Amino acid sequence: MYTVKVDNYSRAVCFSLAGTALFTPVFAAGKIADGAFPAIALMTIRYLSGFLTILAIVVASRVPLAELKSPKPSRHIVRAALGAAGGATAIFAASSIPIAYATSISLTRGAFVVFLAGVFLKEVVSVRRWLACLISMMGAFIIVWQSLDFTGFQDTQILGVLAAFAAAIFLAIEVLFVNYFSRRENALGTLLYVNGFGSLIMLFAAVVALDTANYYSWSIVSFAVLGPLAVAGQLCNIYAHQLADASRLSPVSYSWIVFATLLGILAFGEVPAPNALLGAVLIIVGGVVSASKK
Repeated sequence: MYTVKVDNYSRAVCFSLAGTALFTPVFAAGKIADGAFPAIALMTIRYLSGFLTILAIVVASRVPLAELKSPKPSRHIVRAALGAAGGATAIFAASSIPIAYATSISLTRGAFVVFLAGVFLKEVVSVRRWLACLISMMGAFIIVWQSLDFTGFQDTQILGVLAAFAAAIFLAIEVLFVNYFSRRENALGTLLYVNGFGSLIMLFAAVVALDTANYYSWSIVSFAVLGPLAVAGQLCNIYAHQLADASRLSPVSYSWIVFATLLGILAFGEVPAPNALLGAVLIIVGGVVSASKK
């Protein structure tokens, strides 16, 4: 009988892929809502249901409160703000332009992660990893360039593109916080903090920015499923960053375009242009180059 040995990086890749897949419908929530609810409202219900989910897990697991306490809770507030901003802008982008295209633009976060990880986390970023990011980004931009008519953009589409780039920046910075907390604090405690603070931030944003009376509808409750999905995705990401550096995992996030494209085709009939296949191949090649040890 043969025993298959799986190294830490392979496990990290599997967790990262699972986390990416779980977050795909979360970021597509605006498209799923079909304009019924704005991004802020959807993110509010996502964080509230996520907080209740992780709270239930903590109670069921009977983890001592001392193990959940963070020595630097203020950093969790910053991370929660980044995640909330990244999620809201990503949802808005996906509701304004096709999901696959919004995702492609958002994937520029990979290059930001590699750069920031080298500067702030002092990770050694090899030429191979930079090459992997470049290859994957080329694939992402091919999908956008071949599939969008830049001459016929409407204001909503332009805002969608800008929101996708903003999401890339917010989420790239958040990845650094995920990497930092994943190796220093309890995973459940980390999720309790980020979802709790995220709930407060989004509730405040909803009250200030929205006419909340228009969203007292039972139909929005169906989007409470976003919370458990996000919590599961967050756990996968934490486990991935416990096993591998942020810069090495960065190219794996490009698999997001594959999941987003499949969701767009199956749920919304958004069939990408033929050249999207070339872009997808380049994205996969980038991940393989990054995973190579030699």
